[in-house]
Amino acid sequence: MNFLNQWNYFLALGPQAILTAFAIGILLFGVSKDNNSDEHQGWLLGRISLAGVIVAGFMNAGLYPFADRLSDGIVAVDRYALFSNWVLLLGSAMAILISISYVEKQRIQVPEYFALILFSTVGLMLMTASLDLMLVFIGLEIASISVYALAAIDQRSPNGSEAGLKYFLLGAFSTGIFLYGVALIYGSTGSVNLTEILNATVDADATGVMLITGVIMLAVGFCFKVGVVPFHMWTPDVYQGSPMPITGYMSVAIKAGAFFTFYRIFGIYLDNIQFAWATVFWWLALLTMIGANLVALVQNNVKRLLAYSGIAHSGYLLITVLANNTTSESGLLYYLAVYTVANMGLFAGFVVVANHSEHQVEVSDYAGLGNKQPFIAMALTVFLLSLGGFPATGGFIGKILILRGALEDHYLSLAIALVISTLISYWYYLRLAWFMWMKDQDETSNADKAPKVKIPLVLKLVLALSLVLIVYAGIFPSQLIGFIETSLLKG
Repeated sequence: MNFLNQWNYFLALGPQAILTAFAIGILLFGVSKDNNSDEHQGWLLGRISLAGVIVAGFMNAGLYPFADRLSDGIVAVDRYALFSNWVLLLGSAMAILISISYVEKQRIQVPEYFALILFSTVGLMLMTASLDLMLVFIGLEIASISVYALAAIDQRSPNGSEAGLKYFLLGAFSTGIFLYGVALIYGSTGSVNLTEILNATVDADATGVMLITGVIMLAVGFCFKVGVVPFHMWTPDVYQGSPMPITGYMSVAIKAGAFFTFYRIFGIYLDNIQFAWATVFWWLALLTMIGANLVALVQNNVKRLLAYSGIAHSGYLLITVLANNTTSESGLLYYLAVYTVANMGLFAGFVVVANHSEHQVEVSDYAGLGNKQPFIAMALTVFLLSLGGFPATGGFIGKILILRGALEDHYLSLAIALVISTLISYWYYLRLAWFMWMKDQDETSNADKAPKVKIPLVLKLVLALSLVLIVYAGIFPSQLIGFIETSLLKG
């Protein structure tokens, strides 16, 4: 597709442009109106934000007739990018729905909150569609700066300020590494365009120390963003200190956007020099899967537990980048879609249990939940089982696809490590489920103090739809897999 025409550029970035317009409109609303003048501002702006996501979704669907060819410029309109947009828009929509009641009760700056979620989604969507490393950097920074602010948006929370500062400092450090890697790649190949870099790496003389060093630094920058061991130090503290819906959003959106981009760059355009990064990725995947699951065994805070769970899932997804075959591509797309629904569903349940606050975040606080709120407990249990990869859930199919992809590319050792780490994860997932169904609430210190809360209709819908999607994806996976197979990048 020829993007020399400015209209074509606008068309390619249509979903991002729509979200940007809605975000700016929400900010202008906040400037023009007293934040304390409308106690239902969260409901109003939440609906406007959700409308922006829906309109962007329609625009994304309208781009499919243009998805048969890749751009020869800096932006791709292909089925891979469009599928990535669906996952990111889904994560954004679920975060908005979970946040509507939360922001009103916590008295958070509502316009800034919803606008930053939209801006972050814009940055992530820009990343996944980029065919130029500098555009990847711009998208990465738009998303990262927005999430830095979201982590610290609750000014009354000292933990939130600490989380935002930690995330900013380590994020800035990783950005420096990423940019230095881009500079080395440019110095070696003479370009930051991925197509031109691909052409340059065909020449054996171009694959020198400078290029290999740049590629490794590029990978390190991405590994910081997705929390791969040993670049995961920020993840537990930032997850614990951030507002509950934002923790959920970070756990799915940042990971999905980074891995979609990760795979495009390394699995497609740097595949010619896989020898330069394959061994590094092998060790990172192994350390991440085993290390994160072992540390998760001793976590008592549900946010920290989900942080280490998310780190472990980054290890699983690294296998798809390393294996780099059709099955692993399907596994990456399927896994991130299902992971987004399951994780956001979990955090929706956590928000309900905590009564839209930052209390009731210990595992012991969930004791007796099956008696008090059986629907919430059932939904949370299914989401936990999906994350663990139990049969009849979407997570099981995702792990099977990753496992098959690893075996097809002869990564037997990583396949074994995936199975072992999955078995380890069953302990902490089932431990939380056991507290909900089997533990007497009177035996714990805080669970019996939590009143039975009324579940807002919007959260009931989020939980119910997430539950249906997870079970459907586990029992009838063929439709989603078929849709994914048409979304694979061919080139």
